[in-house]
Amino acid sequence: MKIAMINCLKANEVCTGAGCLKAFNGRTKHFEQYAGTDLELVAMARCNGCEAGIDEGFKEKLDRIVSIGTEVCHVGVCTVRKDLGKECPVITEALEYLQERGIKIVRGTH
Repeated sequence: MKIAMINCLKANEVCTGAGCLKAFNGRTKHFEQYAGTDLELVAMARCNGCEAGIDEGFKEKLDRIVSIGTEVCHVGVCTVRKDLGKECPVITEALEYLQERGIKIVRGTH
């Protein structure tokens, strides 16, 4: 099964991706559902920032995630923006775009 992870650019302020990768590799937390399943991590992407929105570059990233046969996209919890008190609207729009193209969305990694 092909898995991608996506996150808000602001997550870079606090996120190295280590927790996501540890959970993925150990099949823990939000990846427990895949215990005993052969997984391939095919992409780890960030948006291009609030100002950019779904610009051509980010759309290219999303289209690439689709084109490589990604089946499930996990979204890091860092997409819940403390400054907004809700999920990043750019990420929300990106997830809708991916879901419309048949990719299952799971909110959470670790």
